[in-house]
Amino acid sequence: MSISVTRAEAYLLTVARVAVGVVPPMDAMRLLVTSVSPPQKLGPTARAALSDTLSRGSVLSLARQGGWLQDGAVRLWERHQPPPLSFTGNTVRLLSWVLTTPLAEADAGPLLFRGPLTVAEDFLIALLIDRLRGTGCDALLARQLAIRRLPLTTLAHAALMARELSLDEMPAFDVAVLAPFLEGLRVLLGRSWLAAERSKRDLVAPDMLSRLGRAQTDVLEAFLTAIDQAGRRDLATFLIDAGSSWLAADRTAEELTRSMSADAPLRERTDARRRAAAMLRSFARLREWDQQHRSVRFIEDDYALAQRLVVDWERLGERGFTRAAHLVTELDAIPTLRPVEPA
Repeated sequence: MSISVTRAEAYLLTVARVAVGVVPPMDAMRLLVTSVSPPQKLGPTARAALSDTLSRGSVLSLARQGGWLQDGAVRLWERHQPPPLSFTGNTVRLLSWVLTTPLAEADAGPLLFRGPLTVAEDFLIALLIDRLRGTGCDALLARQLAIRRLPLTTLAHAALMARELSLDEMPAFDVAVLAPFLEGLRVLLGRSWLAAERSKRDLVAPDMLSRLGRAQTDVLEAFLTAIDQAGRRDLATFLIDAGSSWLAADRTAEELTRSMSADAPLRERTDARRRAAAMLRSFARLREWDQQHRSVRFIEDDYALAQRLVVDWERLGERGFTRAAHLVTELDAIPTLRPVEPA
């Protein structure tokens, strides 16, 4: 069935479909890298189409980005009631800003919202930045102050947010509210943290590597503390996903800092190396949890969950935890001086 909307409304609907994964970003690059006038007001047909796109697309994204993974014998939609998908006028403001802002540029007018965003809107922004990865259009969006304290977006894209601007304020992780979305974003989160590890190899400036690692450390500290207190350690499994993929190859400590300038002061290079180990360092906490899970007795209430995590986290396992610890030790060491070349 076809619908009739204005050209500007169609542009806004296209950006929404990019965000929820219905339209590939490359098919909408003209809208993303140029300035296009958004609709001044959405008509009833466009509003209905946008609502349908966001609701259906969000559910589809939750299924694709992690909901399909089984926990025990059930998937996300069998474990939980559907999470609330509430979108406000801030969603239209986001999509309109994307239309008017050439995202490939280095700077632009700020993204402004009215009032707090809903969890569903936080989820939408996390999806959009992920969808724009590799297009050159994600960095400008990640620098917007209006989204830098959103829990889902910050957890997914802390490294990207901190490349050029320190991530000084940590979001509050309300695990009870965020849990269904975190489960539905497990694949995206694992992919994003793995991409962050790979990106460190190409960073030249020690201060950028330090800033990125500091943001990762602070975000993981806040997140892991929150899920531990809520009894939802399973929500950290995306780190096991990323770690098992990263450590599958024979990694060296130097790989994370291979492009870092050797002309920088020793103090800066030493700090950058230590900060680069942020994700690897978090595995010490996960290793402690894993050992605790293995000691849960059959008669205890959380035995079933503990056993599922033991089996699932075995993909990284003691060998992976040990390898991560060795890499952290190497990265904590003072870097060697630059070799003197013969005259």
